[in-house]
Amino acid sequence: MNEKISLGRALKARKHLADELKLKQGMSILDAGIGFGTMTEILLSRSPSLTVVGLDASTRLLHAASERLNRSYRNQIQLVRGTFEALPFKNGCFDRIVSAYAFRDSRNRAAAIDEFHRVSASQGLFGIVDLGKPRNFLKRFIVTAYVRHFIPVIAWFSMSDSISGNPWWMIFSTYKALGSNSDLVTSLRSRFPQASIEENALGGLIIILARAT
Repeated sequence: MNEKISLGRALKARKHLADELKLKQGMSILDAGIGFGTMTEILLSRSPSLTVVGLDASTRLLHAASERLNRSYRNQIQLVRGTFEALPFKNGCFDRIVSAYAFRDSRNRAAAIDEFHRVSASQGLFGIVDLGKPRNFLKRFIVTAYVRHFIPVIAWFSMSDSISGNPWWMIFSTYKALGSNSDLVTSLRSRFPQASIEENALGGLIIILARAT
């Protein structure tokens, strides 16, 4: 579904972020908001010796990730229930942190950024791929119209009969609560001085890479 509503860009963005993380053998990775395990699967396919901790607040999604990943990567993943604002991990324990289409759902983004910085190793990288909100008025108008009107319609015609209702209507309420892309980068730089952003699809899809000192 993400591929359809992103017009084929979602998976490409995940893979590009995985490349930018410069993964090395034996690294410890946090997949923050693991969802169904798509991002973890991409990371492990690039460097099979990684150790990945998948975090999610939803037990249903953790179960889905377990079902997907344990067949091939049982000894390399650990699944943990928790929130971005109160990570249940010790300081400096992750070489890389990634959040794919999940950071937007954090309830307190400043607190989440503080926590991700706390658990990042020295010179660790924090990568985000997510829905973006451009500052430019015209670009924002187009992206807003797409999120509000087109995503739910595309989802409606693409959903299987096993899904009741249309959960993609909720994306717009999340989008409205977002700050601009530049605001997010500014917030990240308060804890990760080196933070850069790539804006795609008129700024509606962003890839951010931030380095801890």
